[in-house]
Amino acid sequence: MAVFFRDLRLSDLIGFEYSHWDGEKAADDLIARLQAIQARLDEEGAEGPHVVSIILDGENAWEYYPNDGKAFLHALYDRLGNTPGIQTVTPSEYIKKFPQQREIEDLWPGAWFSSDYGTWIGEPEENQAWTLLSKTRKMLAAYDLFHRKTAPPEALNEALDWMYLAEGSDWFWWYGADQDSGQDEYFDGIFRALQKKVYEALGEPVPDALDVPIIPARAVPPTRGVTGIFSPTIDGRADPGDEWDAAGYYEVRGGAQARAGDVVTALYYGYDAKHLYFRLDARQNWADLGGPVYAGLYLSVPGAEATIPFSRLGATAEPKTLLGFQASHLAEVTISDGRADAGLFTADKLGNWANPQTLQEVAVEGKVLEWAVPFDLLGDVEPGDILNMVAVVSLGDRDVQKVPDAGPVQVAIPDLGTTTVLLAVDDPEGDDHGPGSYTYPTDGVFEPQVFDVKQFIVGHDEKNLVLKFKMFGPINNVWGSPINLSVQTFDVYIDTDPGAGTGRRLLLEGRNAALTEGNGWEYAIWVEGWHQKVIRPDAQRNPKDMSGVGMKVTVDPAQRQVTIRVPLSVFGEVADPATWGYAAAVLSQDGFPSPGVRRVRDILPTAEQWRCGGAPDDTNHTRIMDLVWPEGASPTQEEMLSNYPPSQEKDMGALSADDFAQVELLTVE
Repeated sequence: MAVFFRDLRLSDLIGFEYSHWDGEKAADDLIARLQAIQARLDEEGAEGPHVVSIILDGENAWEYYPNDGKAFLHALYDRLGNTPGIQTVTPSEYIKKFPQQREIEDLWPGAWFSSDYGTWIGEPEENQAWTLLSKTRKMLAAYDLFHRKTAPPEALNEALDWMYLAEGSDWFWWYGADQDSGQDEYFDGIFRALQKKVYEALGEPVPDALDVPIIPARAVPPTRGVTGIFSPTIDGRADPGDEWDAAGYYEVRGGAQARAGDVVTALYYGYDAKHLYFRLDARQNWADLGGPVYAGLYLSVPGAEATIPFSRLGATAEPKTLLGFQASHLAEVTISDGRADAGLFTADKLGNWANPQTLQEVAVEGKVLEWAVPFDLLGDVEPGDILNMVAVVSLGDRDVQKVPDAGPVQVAIPDLGTTTVLLAVDDPEGDDHGPGSYTYPTDGVFEPQVFDVKQFIVGHDEKNLVLKFKMFGPINNVWGSPINLSVQTFDVYIDTDPGAGTGRRLLLEGRNAALTEGNGWEYAIWVEGWHQKVIRPDAQRNPKDMSGVGMKVTVDPAQRQVTIRVPLSVFGEVADPATWGYAAAVLSQDGFPSPGVRRVRDILPTAEQWRCGGAPDDTNHTRIMDLVWPEGASPTQEEMLSNYPPSQEKDMGALSADDFAQVELLTVE
């Protein structure tokens, strides 16, 4: 077997980066890189022949290039044909010309994308998909491998065809948080449908598990999110201007989309420090619907031991009632003879709703049904946890309505007043321009003030360091990240001994900024849609990701707020956030960054669709859009971010901390 090793950098330049370049300059850059490889080999006295493999998905790159990449391709092929020392060759031509090659006895298992299989395995969605595929293949093996069962040849061949399609690696590429197509649910549906075909071709019963989406339904935006903590009186009455004004709610639309069998017109929800509160408004009096009526509120609680994807009654119905997510708890109200009783059920590992506990606070009157669920009954729910929820109304033994129908509503549990605030910095409005000149990319997803910090808060509760960013502009999930954050990147740097000169001065890769002389960070908190990390410098002061930290990030678009909770245990046995120094910044998240840059967007002299503008004529300018800093403080943000000696050095690793923008620390007064 002949193996050609992909040049990751050159291949990715063509696949992801040169599309933003002038075609001629991109071709020149690629040739220069090839010549640099050749020069290095000559320098080392390496024996040839030498082959550089450029391998990429040929159908994917060109849609991102102007005019399908014609300018780049014409320039590249012209230079490849006229540059001494470079010869184009296919793998088969190379093997034929140089049949004698050295043998490799040990080969590290890996993939074209990375040095391991991390993008295809390991995350819960990926593991679930592999489990389903394994069960399908074992069922088929009874026919084609072990011959325990028989089927007509045409049926077996059809089943094998479906199996081969389901075994493609691209299905697993889209599972998990590391990759996002914008339509992952579509791929999930096809993956499971292919496996159903394997069973159907052989006349085998299709497992219920293949009806359950691996990727939960996307959360449905509420008509209005929760605007504050409130404690309603559970009495079945909800007058205009009453205690439910701060609740979030989802309104069931009427008009052409209304169904004759719909019962509910709106779902309300919210919380105080001890309870979750729910309210369902009906089209007619609840007592007039007949009996019994069941109104169930299904919840997913993080860390639950067991979950169920179907409603209680819908698990045995045809078609089954899928909740759209894996629910761990059911808060169900039974209305019979005008009386309402409520209980909280927990999913068990046998797929049953079990262990009902009586809910004391429930009331129904007319069209209004209200009930409360104590947080204590839901297990270890903490601030920062995200709960999915959906209501299902049943008449007798039949589910008649799910609210919302398209997916769950998400509830982000706030700190509920348990955070002790140590530092609150009001950042000036309109300073989302870095050193003063930066402008946003030209694409419409970069709405005004999306990088403009309104307030930065440092605090703590009993277990966590709590960091909050409040923004002037919207927080939108335009690219579908798993935490509802796409456009912004949030950095926080923590110096646990300000002025001692320990830690690392340079900020994370690509920020092109450093803490001032005498300061250095021992921890960096990096948060964006696909990566949430705590980072420490190693012995050589190089950034290294910490694993198993348990950080929680809550994104609240309605409040334009991102809350980060990091367990205090991460910072050692004696952690006193009141004595620490902090630096906080907002940058533009970029899934395809420049080399050596940790996923933030470049700043160019002139803004482009996916690049910020306003950069000076140097290579070491910062990529920070807004540095958290009080208005009127000296030096100003603009002074700090422009305080560096301009350089034309292309290798940022060759520069020192003093060659970049100098950032002062925020400290607790």
